[in-house]
Amino acid sequence: MAILSDFVRIVGDNNIRIGDGSNENGFTRSFRTAGRLANRSAFITFMVKGMTVSNDDADVFVNDKRVGVLFNANGGNRNHWQTQTVSMAGSDLNDGDNVLRVGSVPNPTGSDDFDDFTIRNVYCHFHQES
Repeated sequence: MAILSDFVRIVGDNNIRIGDGSNENGFTRSFRTAGRLANRSAFITFMVKGMTVSNDDADVFVNDKRVGVLFNANGGNRNHWQTQTVSMAGSDLNDGDNVLRVGSVPNPTGSDDFDDFTIRNVYCHFHQES
């Protein structure tokens, strides 16, 4: 039996802001990974910009399990996009419906509640049988 790699688009080419006034409790989106192989690896890629004030990172959850973080860009240019990848076990994904959650990040300066950041082009890559 051949093993294939498949992917699903979770967020397309549109900006999702997480922080003050938008997704303050984090961003949540459902996605499907039908036929995924639990004994293989998986990963989610993100385009990220912002999060340039905090030393904290944004927690990433799949199905309420913390699978990694989006790293802050403290001191960086808030307008520069970065590609970030969160790796996980295939068993962290359900064979079917899943939920991605990206947490918000507090602003240490106190000028706002959150260190705003933006995500886009979010894709989950996983293995499945042919």
